[in-house]
Amino acid sequence: MSIEHDLNLEEALKTKGVKTQGFVNIAIKADRTHVRIPVFVITGEEEGPTILVDACTHGDEYEGAEAIINVASNLKPSDIKGTFIGIPALNFDAFNAVSRISPIDFTNLNRIFPGNPNSFITQRVADTYIQSFVKNADFIISFHGGGDVLYLESLVGYQPPTDDLGKKTYEMAKAFGTEVIWRMQNLPFNGVSVIEARKLGIPAILPEIGSHCTRQYDRQKNIEVCANGILNVMSHLGITREQHKTQVTSHIDTELHYVHSDFGGIHTPLKKSMGMVEEGEVLANITDVFGEELGKVYAPFDGIVLGYWSIPIIQPGDWSYLFAKLL
Repeated sequence: MSIEHDLNLEEALKTKGVKTQGFVNIAIKADRTHVRIPVFVITGEEEGPTILVDACTHGDEYEGAEAIINVASNLKPSDIKGTFIGIPALNFDAFNAVSRISPIDFTNLNRIFPGNPNSFITQRVADTYIQSFVKNADFIISFHGGGDVLYLESLVGYQPPTDDLGKKTYEMAKAFGTEVIWRMQNLPFNGVSVIEARKLGIPAILPEIGSHCTRQYDRQKNIEVCANGILNVMSHLGITREQHKTQVTSHIDTELHYVHSDFGGIHTPLKKSMGMVEEGEVLANITDVFGEELGKVYAPFDGIVLGYWSIPIIQPGDWSYLFAKLL
């Protein structure tokens, strides 16, 4: 299939029964290449919901990207009822640089949604994503992961099920197929894409799958979790006609908290993933360059470990542990 280097998204969405792939261009750089977003558009012959699946809002979180490529490469228009939009690398310059943030303006894309079309380039990427993609979607899966610094248990974030929109995300999260799901009700930062989607009335879930930095990492397994999750949610929504993989029958429902380190130094995690920990237990030790203890990181309540900082050096204020209450 040919690649459209200046894809007209609106036209691609209007044409039924076709598969299109190409780039939505945002701005021209000095070498005359574009800041751009790669996208697959697959439209079924029958009417149905539009699902948007994206990855690499943070450029070092690749598992979802490869899953989107795999799913889009194998899906045919005759397989679906509705429309599949796949963005394997939303933050494309960060993706190419193997970087969490853009190497152009060093901005964290998932802290600035809905963006600004008249500001710095990452703000413009965020605005294009909301205006051109989110507003054309009925449902969203936005992939994240541990990237280069965090070990994470596979989990899926959903909105609190206090209204119809939240209940839809809860059902999507359960359908995805991970054992752990995460109620996103206490995020310590703003500008997150799935929260902005909620403001627009669009159900969106946030899978956190995989990380590259520990011996526990299994790239292919995590890609398969992501790909199967996409197909499970599409089946749940009636976009595909059949169930693709056996779903998890029970879930560990959690409320995730980010536990920050007060110190920078050599970080030694003591509690491993999925371990139950009592309030006040030591999660990690922090030592200086001479081996002297600077401090400890403590469990803020009784809970379960879902992730931790897994490279040796941590900076003051970085996340030491992703720690959760059981709901």
